Amino acid sequence: MKSLMIPMLGLLALATAGCRDRDLGSGVNTLDREYDKPAGETWKAALKSVEDAGLTVDRRPADEFGGDVVARRASGDEVRVKVKSLDDRRSAVSVRVEPGDRDLAKLIHERIAENVGLGQAKTGLFGGNSLEGEYFSDPAACLKSAKRVFDVLKVELVAEESHASWARIDGRLKGATPVRIRMERSDTGKTRVVFIAGNDKNEDNKAFVWRMKEEFEATLRPE
Repeated sequence: MKSLMIPMLGLLALATAGCRDRDLGSGVNTLDREYDKPAGETWKAALKSVEDAGLTVDRRPADEFGGDVVARRASGDEVRVKVKSLDDRRSAVSVRVEPGDRDLAKLIHERIAENVGLGQAKTGLFGGNSLEGEYFSDPAACLKSAKRVFDVLKVELVAEESHASWARIDGRLKGATPVRIRMERSDTGKTRVVFIAGNDKNEDNKAFVWRMKEEFEATLRPE
């Protein structure tokens, strides 16, 4: 089994001791993301995300156009989250963890997304749009094709988990809309693949799940 996401407390502990994906303050590991939410709402979510992480907030200046959250870890290293308004409905967020910790910056972004109501993609009556299909390829081959779908459609990969009988990848579109592709071996011997976009139903999400499914079927190569 493998997973790209690490629980918040475990990651914070790891961050204070050292992390595999660091730089020495060059800015390479600053992560930027757009959110389809107003700046005021996104800034409140950013502040809550930092506080939930157990960080000490030093400064939090804000106005109607966005704001900054400047905090520190127990080690004294600085964490800075900058929120900027793009228009009445969109905002941009930059997360920087000194001296450069990409994993923690990514996790803070994921907490911000959850706090503005853009959590993981899900199916069901109150979930996002979804489509599914069954394929002769095994889950491992389907996982490779799913990753190619994310690459072709420019989806940011944020989490991956794989097992012998099933696998799943999660990603985000430009406005932080969550998407997911899940593959699982079925009783028929085929692999059942579910494509999900968003956590509510709308025409944009409906169109995108069709794009994922079509691209998946175009790139799937049985191995």
